[in-house]
Amino acid sequence: MRILYLNTTYRCGGAEKVTSQLFQGMKKRGHEVYEIVSYDLNRSVLPEGVHVLYSSRLLRLFNRLITGNHGNRSLHIWYSRRYIRSFIEKHRIDVVHLNNPHDNFLGIRDIEELAAMRPLIWTLHDFWAMTGHCASPHGCRSLWKEGCSSCGCLKNYPALRRDVSGRLFREKQKSFRKQKILFTVPSEWMKRQFDDSHLKGLDCVRIYNSLDTARWKLLDKEEVRRKYQLAPGKKIVGFIASDPQKKLKGMEHLLEALGLLPEPENYLLLVAGKKSVALENLDTKFEIRYLGYLQEQEKLNEFYALPDLLVNPSVYETFGLTSIEAMACGTPVAAFPVCTMPEIIPESCGYIAGAVTGKALAETIRLALSDPETLAAKGRESRRRVEDCFSEERMLAEFEKLYKKGIKLG
Repeated sequence: MRILYLNTTYRCGGAEKVTSQLFQGMKKRGHEVYEIVSYDLNRSVLPEGVHVLYSSRLLRLFNRLITGNHGNRSLHIWYSRRYIRSFIEKHRIDVVHLNNPHDNFLGIRDIEELAAMRPLIWTLHDFWAMTGHCASPHGCRSLWKEGCSSCGCLKNYPALRRDVSGRLFREKQKSFRKQKILFTVPSEWMKRQFDDSHLKGLDCVRIYNSLDTARWKLLDKEEVRRKYQLAPGKKIVGFIASDPQKKLKGMEHLLEALGLLPEPENYLLLVAGKKSVALENLDTKFEIRYLGYLQEQEKLNEFYALPDLLVNPSVYETFGLTSIEAMACGTPVAAFPVCTMPEIIPESCGYIAGAVTGKALAETIRLALSDPETLAAKGRESRRRVEDCFSEERMLAEFEKLYKKGIKLG
């Protein structure tokens, strides 16, 4: 098969990791694969077959010009559409796999036209296809289930400067039903949201995001801690976020929890990602050490192996890839009882706080680190769960089967 992957960016968060996994995995399975992304601000060294649509500063300014200064309300983005249509014809693509199309990459009607050209698989990593404009309707009174006739959360990403959410919602209702699209979602929780949305009744299957478990290794914690010169005897908590300032990452709850933990001088917080001013200014004896933004597999593996417990304080997750990365390294996870978290992290593998509050999170961290034997057992079970449920080979096989189904239907 000749497969084209589409995603807004090349390297950033969970959706980008999954798209890259599929690209590389299908290539190893003998398929001819290509990927088009809207932009890559990291200026990565791109694998053969990956193309950046708006690759220079001048082209990104051009994108602003043709999308109303990134107004996030375009029905057509003509340059993106023309480039992708031409690419599909030139390379005789058999199936298109769409991931994140928003942030002024593709317009609503562009997606409809792509589905008319070739079989289209669309993985919903967020809510954009189901709402008037936003990818995560956190703070919304579930208006997206009723029709998004108006929006009280215009700043939710991708933001709108004026409220045209009702018009965009109606366009999605029409466009995403006109052509045959096979949808996938990364969790059972997300499937329930799909079935509550205007997309209800359309073809949608749950395919879990995954990891190549051969690349994520169980490391000796004490040995890795000596390598990083961590003081012995500390209770070590990990936290990772590419941008911890994003409200949905739950930083305010983490800060409150750290301030409430008894005997804070006995704890060490390891942080990967951007530095947080709020963490640096935290008035506590809690020791904090930053490891920076980690991209190399070896460094990420070591980061996840270092802590006794990874804390994921996110208040909105459609999957939670960082959680299974930690679990693959034998580190249990503590999270809030929101979205996919109880599905991904059963009691045998980690800890779910009793409420979405800093106080509840503090108690969960304290409880987890007070029982090293149970913590170690949960770490072993975490690794087994990843191998059983979130293996890359399983994900690749399920998508390969779906591609063949799409071509047959097309």
